[in-house]
Amino acid sequence: MASGPRKTKAAAPVEAAVEAPKAAPAEPVSETVSETLSAVEPVIANVVAEVKKAKASVQQAAAETAGSLEGSLGAASKSLQVFSAKAMEAYQANAAASVQYVQALSGVRSVSEAIALQSEHMRKQYEALSAQAKELTALAQQVAADAAAPLKDQFGKTFNKK
Repeated sequence: MASGPRKTKAAAPVEAAVEAPKAAPAEPVSETVSETLSAVEPVIANVVAEVKKAKASVQQAAAETAGSLEGSLGAASKSLQVFSAKAMEAYQANAAASVQYVQALSGVRSVSEAIALQSEHMRKQYEALSAQAKELTALAQQVAADAAAPLKDQFGKTFNKK
């Protein structure tokens, strides 16, 4: 039996089974951004103020330290001049003693006299060199103290600030 085309039920038109959720009316984006910026602006202003304050403090400390360094170098320079003058004085005294020794040695008539003269010269030179070394050591310590004092004071001021 041949029958005609089969009839099927027509499907009901498919409407959107899923409806888009109804969004709450959104605030305009520009208002949200402005609110956020207005909330952040005081924080940014505080940070900028703190950075400027820190920068000024560092600049002041650097200027003071530079001044102390100049003072330190000036004091060291003066102390070194005194040290150099004393070293030159010691050199001249030692040179004069050597000249006197050679002159005295040239007038010696016997070996025993030369040995006695040499022993006396060496004893005097040992005493002179010991005294000169003590004096130059004290001056060198003074140079170091003079050079360090302004820096020590400045570092104490800089790092003890509260």
